[in-house]
Amino acid sequence: MEDTRGNRRQGDTRRAATRREARQRSGRARRSRVLPITAGVLALLLVGYGTADALDAAPGVLTLDDPIEVQPLPAPEAEAPAAGAAAQPVSALPDTAPIPQDLGSRLQSILDQDGMTGALSVDIRDALTGEVLYTADENSAKTPASVTKVLTAAAALGTLGADTRFRTTTALSGQDGTAGAVHLVGGGDVLLGTGESAPDRVMGHAGLATLAADTAAALAEEGIDTVTVSADLSRYTGPAFNPGWDRADIGNGYIAPIEPLMTDSALTSFDRGAPRQEEPAQVAVDAFADALGGHGITVETADPAPAPDGATELAAVESAPVAGVVGHLMLASDNVVSEAMGREVALALGKPGAAAEAPAAVIESLANQQLDTGSIALSDTSGLDYANRISAHDLTTILSTAAASDGDLSLLIPSMPVGGLSGTLFDRYLSDETEAAAGRVAAKTGTLRTVTSLAGSVLTQDGRLIVFSILADDLDPGSALAARQVVDEAVTAISDCGCP
Repeated sequence: MEDTRGNRRQGDTRRAATRREARQRSGRARRSRVLPITAGVLALLLVGYGTADALDAAPGVLTLDDPIEVQPLPAPEAEAPAAGAAAQPVSALPDTAPIPQDLGSRLQSILDQDGMTGALSVDIRDALTGEVLYTADENSAKTPASVTKVLTAAAALGTLGADTRFRTTTALSGQDGTAGAVHLVGGGDVLLGTGESAPDRVMGHAGLATLAADTAAALAEEGIDTVTVSADLSRYTGPAFNPGWDRADIGNGYIAPIEPLMTDSALTSFDRGAPRQEEPAQVAVDAFADALGGHGITVETADPAPAPDGATELAAVESAPVAGVVGHLMLASDNVVSEAMGREVALALGKPGAAAEAPAAVIESLANQQLDTGSIALSDTSGLDYANRISAHDLTTILSTAAASDGDLSLLIPSMPVGGLSGTLFDRYLSDETEAAAGRVAAKTGTLRTVTSLAGSVLTQDGRLIVFSILADDLDPGSALAARQVVDEAVTAISDCGCP
């Protein structure tokens, strides 16, 4: 997916417009089939998306210690650029840089190392021309783990749109003298803060304290000083917890029941390894009720229930735009946010916002964008479920199309973690074998006990942008870290290569 100074929507719009206009100018100056890959992409690779857009101000990744099965999350601390930051001019990457050739002889010996114990699917292409540079069983569908989020992010950008925001509202019903019922209506913003709205942030962009203050003011105008507060969770239907997940992973901090109303992505704290909330909507209701009570309103809470027809809206707060939310879910590899985005894609396509509908909706969204989906089978939209499948060919096609796009999908690759700098790649590409690719690779990571995957882009030493997908599953238990190192060494070999 996925921000600025006082009025974030205007800042996002200006920056997106600047990028689109610059890409269009660059594209008109070239042949029609040349992709609009710009120095904006290069800048993000060199300095890190977490630095360029300040979406990962406190990066840090937990390592995968046996027997943990899923890729751990960094503590997200998302911020937007400082006020007054000017958009940087965008110019084209050199299209005269040599296209890497003969990658097979360079990569095969790396991928054949003993550390790679599983089955590989690999597809590597030049982003400018689309030329296939190396493949290995590229049509074989593998378990992608958190690389599934590339699909969800692409669907969200393409179907919801980068500028869309999610509204959390309050509504009044049952007014009787000085009493009434206040309904806290979940609108899909799972990054609500408990404090005041923070326009320079993604997590906490909309705050329950601000919503409570505005609600209290509206209640005062109605002469109401006593209310019952309940959550309206009707936006999402069906079970809140996917049957393919392990409930122990709530305590491990990887997932929570998916409800359209929650605070801080259901994190109980930002400490390393903190568990998620078991009842995230109730936590949000309690925080809102406490804040409302601080404005002199007498408050009781009630069980969740849909707001009745005719309930009158009192106040609203809006999330960061989808582009910012996508940036958070990619950098932090946030399963909760990715699952919520899958449900939002389903709703946008006219389907119920349900766990059973979201995976098919993501695939439909990709197909609507003319992307290859033949190998894709999804059971969730975050990658926790081992039943998910995609081939390197279809995944690289999505990346190649994103690199070519001058629309919202163009934000996909810049949303990804950068090697050695941000998100879930913060502590990778730091070894002697891989440090040459630090700052040059922007990619989404994926790790389960028997899976390691990486998909994104890498800039060669000669200035050529390469898109790639490397998926490995059926790894020997306990070998995921060794296999991950093999993948990183392979990407470093691409980065090192001019190979004219």
